[in-house]
Amino acid sequence: MMLALLALTGCAHMDSPGEVTYSLDAKENYDLGQEALKSGRHLEAIKYFEHVRFKFPYSAQAALADLGIADTNFDREKYVEAIEGYRTFLKMHPSHGQADYAAFRIALAHYKDIPSDFILFPPSTQKDQSAVREARISMDDFIRQYPGSSYAAEAKGLAADIRRRLAAHVLYVADFYLHRKRWQAAAGRLNKLLNDFPGSGFDGEALLKLARSYLALDQKDQARSALQRLITEFPQDPARGEAERLLSGT
Repeated sequence: MMLALLALTGCAHMDSPGEVTYSLDAKENYDLGQEALKSGRHLEAIKYFEHVRFKFPYSAQAALADLGIADTNFDREKYVEAIEGYRTFLKMHPSHGQADYAAFRIALAHYKDIPSDFILFPPSTQKDQSAVREARISMDDFIRQYPGSSYAAEAKGLAADIRRRLAAHVLYVADFYLHRKRWQAAAGRLNKLLNDFPGSGFDGEALLKLARSYLALDQKDQARSALQRLITEFPQDPARGEAERLLSGT
Protein backbone atom coordinates (compact mmCIF):
# COMPACT_ATOMS: atom_id res chain seq x y z
CA MET A 1 0.00 0.00 0.00
CA MET A 2 2.79 2.40 0.94
CA LEU A 3 4.70 1.60 -2.28
CA ALA A 4 1.63 2.39 -4.34
CA LEU A 5 1.18 5.73 -2.57
CA LEU A 6 4.83 6.63 -3.14
CA ALA A 7 4.55 5.80 -6.84
CA LEU A 8 1.40 7.88 -7.20
CA THR A 9 3.02 10.89 -5.57
CA GLY A 10 6.00 10.67 -7.94
CA CYS A 11 8.54 9.50 -5.36
CA ALA A 12 11.09 6.72 -5.35
CA HIS A 13 13.33 5.18 -2.72
CA MET A 14 15.80 2.35 -2.25
CA ASP A 15 14.27 -0.67 -0.49
CA SER A 16 17.59 -2.53 -0.31
CA PRO A 17 20.87 -2.30 -2.24
CA GLY A 18 20.03 -2.29 -5.95
CA GLU A 19 16.25 -2.37 -5.42
CA VAL A 20 14.27 0.77 -6.22
CA THR A 21 10.81 2.08 -6.87
CA TYR A 22 10.32 4.56 -9.65
CA SER A 23 8.84 7.98 -10.26
CA LEU A 24 6.21 8.59 -12.92
CA ASP A 25 8.40 11.28 -14.48
CA ALA A 26 11.40 10.72 -16.79
CA LYS A 27 13.45 13.61 -15.41
CA GLU A 28 12.89 12.61 -11.80
CA ASN A 29 14.02 9.05 -12.53
CA TYR A 30 17.07 10.35 -14.38
CA ASP A 31 17.95 12.73 -11.54
CA LEU A 32 17.60 9.90 -9.03
CA GLY A 33 19.92 7.80 -11.17
CA GLN A 34 22.48 10.60 -11.16
CA GLU A 35 22.17 10.94 -7.40
CA ALA A 36 22.70 7.20 -6.96
CA LEU A 37 25.73 7.29 -9.28
CA LYS A 38 27.34 10.15 -7.37
CA SER A 39 26.79 8.24 -4.13
CA GLY A 40 28.39 5.09 -5.53
CA ARG A 41 25.13 3.11 -5.56
CA HIS A 42 25.82 1.69 -8.99
CA LEU A 43 23.17 -1.01 -9.19
CA GLU A 44 20.51 1.47 -8.23
CA ALA A 45 21.79 4.01 -10.74
CA ILE A 46 21.68 1.54 -13.61
CA LYS A 47 18.12 0.54 -12.74
CA TYR A 48 16.96 4.15 -12.84
CA PHE A 49 18.73 4.82 -16.13
CA GLU A 50 17.41 1.65 -17.74
CA HIS A 51 13.90 2.53 -16.56
CA VAL A 52 14.18 5.90 -18.30
CA ARG A 53 15.42 4.27 -21.51
CA PHE A 54 12.63 1.72 -21.75
CA LYS A 55 9.69 3.59 -20.20
CA PHE A 56 10.41 7.05 -21.63
CA PRO A 57 12.21 6.32 -24.94
CA TYR A 58 11.11 9.60 -26.58
CA SER A 59 12.02 11.86 -23.68
CA ALA A 60 15.05 14.15 -23.61
CA GLN A 61 16.38 12.06 -20.74
CA ALA A 62 16.47 8.81 -22.74
CA ALA A 63 19.73 9.71 -24.50
CA LEU A 64 21.17 11.06 -21.25
CA ALA A 65 20.27 7.77 -19.58
CA ASP A 66 22.45 5.97 -22.13
CA LEU A 67 25.29 8.22 -21.03
CA GLY A 68 24.39 7.57 -17.40
CA ILE A 69 24.79 3.82 -17.85
CA ALA A 70 28.15 4.31 -19.55
CA ASP A 71 29.21 6.67 -16.75
CA THR A 72 28.20 4.09 -14.17
CA ASN A 73 30.31 1.42 -15.83
CA PHE A 74 33.19 3.91 -16.02
CA ASP A 75 32.83 4.63 -12.29
CA ARG A 76 32.89 0.87 -11.62
CA GLU A 77 36.13 0.65 -13.64
CA LYS A 78 34.37 -1.55 -16.18
CA TYR A 79 36.07 0.33 -18.98
CA VAL A 80 35.29 -2.05 -21.85
CA GLU A 81 31.56 -1.80 -21.11
CA ALA A 82 31.83 1.97 -20.65
CA ILE A 83 33.56 2.41 -24.01
CA GLU A 84 30.89 0.33 -25.72
CA GLY A 85 28.19 2.48 -24.10
CA TYR A 86 29.77 5.77 -25.14
CA ARG A 87 30.29 4.50 -28.69
CA THR A 88 26.65 3.44 -28.91
CA PHE A 89 25.61 6.89 -27.70
CA LEU A 90 27.72 8.57 -30.39
CA LYS A 91 26.36 6.26 -33.06
CA MET A 92 22.76 6.98 -32.06
CA HIS A 93 23.21 10.68 -31.24
CA PRO A 94 26.18 12.05 -33.25
CA SER A 95 24.93 15.66 -33.03
CA HIS A 96 23.97 15.59 -29.35
CA GLY A 97 25.25 18.38 -27.14
CA GLN A 98 27.11 15.79 -25.06
CA ALA A 99 28.83 14.14 -28.04
CA ASP A 100 32.21 15.63 -27.16
CA TYR A 101 31.80 14.41 -23.58
CA ALA A 102 31.12 10.86 -24.77
CA ALA A 103 34.09 10.95 -27.14
CA PHE A 104 36.38 12.25 -24.40
CA ARG A 105 35.20 9.57 -21.99
CA ILE A 106 36.04 6.90 -24.57
CA ALA A 107 39.59 8.25 -24.71
CA LEU A 108 39.74 8.62 -20.93
CA ALA A 109 38.53 5.04 -20.43
CA HIS A 110 41.33 3.80 -22.68
CA TYR A 111 43.78 5.89 -20.66
CA LYS A 112 42.47 4.53 -17.35
CA ASP A 113 42.81 1.00 -18.71
CA ILE A 114 46.59 1.37 -19.14
CA PRO A 115 48.38 -1.07 -16.78
CA SER A 116 49.71 0.59 -13.64
CA ASP A 117 52.99 0.13 -11.82
CA PHE A 118 52.88 -2.26 -8.86
CA ILE A 119 55.73 -3.04 -6.50
CA LEU A 120 55.59 -6.80 -7.08
CA PHE A 121 55.28 -6.56 -10.87
CA PRO A 122 57.53 -5.24 -13.66
CA PRO A 123 57.22 -1.50 -14.42
CA SER A 124 54.59 -0.60 -16.98
CA THR A 125 57.35 0.42 -19.44
CA GLN A 126 58.37 -3.25 -19.60
CA LYS A 127 54.87 -4.53 -20.33
CA ASP A 128 52.95 -4.91 -23.57
CA GLN A 129 52.05 -1.44 -24.84
CA SER A 130 48.87 -2.33 -26.74
CA ALA A 131 46.64 -0.50 -24.25
CA VAL A 132 48.90 2.57 -24.34
CA ARG A 133 48.84 2.68 -28.14
CA GLU A 134 45.06 2.31 -28.13
CA ALA A 135 44.81 5.19 -25.67
CA ARG A 136 47.01 7.32 -27.90
CA ILE A 137 44.86 6.69 -30.97
CA SER A 138 41.66 7.41 -29.07
CA MET A 139 42.99 10.58 -27.41
CA ASP A 140 44.43 11.92 -30.67
CA ASP A 141 41.13 11.20 -32.45
CA PHE A 142 39.24 13.19 -29.82
CA ILE A 143 41.62 16.16 -30.03
CA ARG A 144 41.34 16.19 -33.82
CA GLN A 145 37.54 15.86 -33.92
CA TYR A 146 36.70 18.24 -31.05
CA PRO A 147 39.43 20.92 -30.96
CA GLY A 148 37.08 23.46 -29.37
CA SER A 149 35.76 21.15 -26.66
CA SER A 150 36.02 22.16 -23.02
CA TYR A 151 37.77 18.80 -22.52
CA ALA A 152 40.46 19.50 -25.16
CA ALA A 153 43.01 20.96 -22.74
CA GLU A 154 42.76 17.97 -20.41
CA ALA A 155 42.97 15.62 -23.40
CA LYS A 156 46.16 17.31 -24.62
CA GLY A 157 47.75 16.87 -21.19
CA LEU A 158 46.83 13.19 -21.15
CA ALA A 159 48.07 12.77 -24.73
CA ALA A 160 51.45 14.17 -23.67
CA ASP A 161 51.60 11.66 -20.81
CA ILE A 162 50.71 8.83 -23.20
CA ARG A 163 53.52 9.85 -25.54
CA ARG A 164 55.90 9.95 -22.59
CA ARG A 165 54.89 6.40 -21.64
CA LEU A 166 55.44 5.14 -25.16
CA ALA A 167 58.79 6.92 -25.35
CA ALA A 168 59.83 5.37 -22.03
CA HIS A 169 59.06 1.93 -23.44
CA VAL A 170 61.16 2.58 -26.55
CA LEU A 171 64.01 3.75 -24.30
CA TYR A 172 63.64 0.57 -22.23
CA VAL A 173 64.02 -1.54 -25.38
CA ALA A 174 67.01 0.55 -26.48
CA ASP A 175 68.65 -0.02 -23.09
CA PHE A 176 68.02 -3.75 -23.50
CA TYR A 177 70.06 -3.68 -26.70
CA LEU A 178 72.74 -1.40 -25.24
CA HIS A 179 73.36 -3.75 -22.33
CA ARG A 180 73.90 -6.54 -24.85
CA LYS A 181 76.17 -4.37 -27.04
CA ARG A 182 73.79 -4.61 -29.96
CA TRP A 183 74.67 -1.10 -31.06
CA GLN A 184 72.86 -0.99 -34.39
CA ALA A 185 69.59 -2.20 -32.89
CA ALA A 186 69.95 0.29 -30.05
CA ALA A 187 70.59 3.13 -32.48
CA GLY A 188 67.46 2.19 -34.41
CA ARG A 189 65.32 2.36 -31.29
CA LEU A 190 66.84 5.63 -30.12
CA ASN A 191 66.24 7.24 -33.51
CA LYS A 192 62.65 6.01 -33.36
CA LEU A 193 62.21 7.66 -29.97
CA LEU A 194 63.62 10.95 -31.21
CA ASN A 195 61.56 10.92 -34.42
CA ASP A 196 58.26 9.62 -33.08
CA PHE A 197 58.18 11.23 -29.63
CA PRO A 198 59.98 14.59 -29.74
CA GLY A 199 59.68 16.59 -26.55
CA SER A 200 58.95 13.51 -24.45
CA GLY A 201 61.54 14.49 -21.85
CA PHE A 202 63.91 11.71 -22.90
CA ASP A 203 65.50 13.60 -25.81
CA GLY A 204 68.81 14.42 -24.12
CA GLU A 205 69.26 10.93 -22.71
CA ALA A 206 68.38 9.38 -26.05
CA LEU A 207 70.83 11.58 -27.96
CA LEU A 208 73.66 10.77 -25.56
CA LYS A 209 73.00 7.04 -25.82
CA LEU A 210 72.67 7.35 -29.58
CA ALA A 211 76.08 9.03 -29.76
CA ARG A 212 77.62 6.25 -27.68
CA SER A 213 76.07 3.66 -29.98
CA TYR A 214 77.53 5.38 -33.02
CA LEU A 215 80.94 5.60 -31.35
CA ALA A 216 80.82 1.87 -30.66
CA LEU A 217 80.01 1.37 -34.35
CA ASP A 218 82.91 3.68 -35.28
CA GLN A 219 80.47 6.09 -36.92
CA LYS A 220 82.08 9.24 -35.56
CA ASP A 221 80.31 11.74 -37.81
CA GLN A 222 76.89 10.51 -36.69
CA ALA A 223 78.07 10.52 -33.07
CA ARG A 224 79.27 14.12 -33.33
CA SER A 225 75.98 15.13 -34.94
CA ALA A 226 73.97 13.60 -32.09
CA LEU A 227 76.17 15.24 -29.45
CA GLN A 228 76.01 18.63 -31.12
CA ARG A 229 72.25 18.39 -31.39
CA LEU A 230 72.01 17.59 -27.68
CA ILE A 231 74.16 20.59 -26.74
CA THR A 232 72.36 22.98 -29.10
CA GLU A 233 68.73 21.93 -28.69
CA PHE A 234 68.79 20.84 -25.05
CA PRO A 235 71.29 23.13 -23.30
CA GLN A 236 69.68 22.60 -19.88
CA ASP A 237 69.62 18.81 -20.09
CA PRO A 238 71.65 16.97 -17.41
CA ALA A 239 73.34 15.01 -20.21
CA ARG A 240 74.92 18.13 -21.71
CA GLY A 241 78.13 17.94 -19.65
CA GLU A 242 78.82 14.36 -20.72
CA ALA A 243 77.98 15.29 -24.30
CA GLU A 244 80.55 18.09 -24.26
CA ARG A 245 83.17 15.74 -22.82
CA LEU A 246 82.53 13.13 -25.50
CA LEU A 247 82.46 15.73 -28.26
CA SER A 248 85.86 17.07 -27.26
CA GLY A 249 87.30 13.57 -27.64
CA THR A 250 85.82 12.70 -31.02
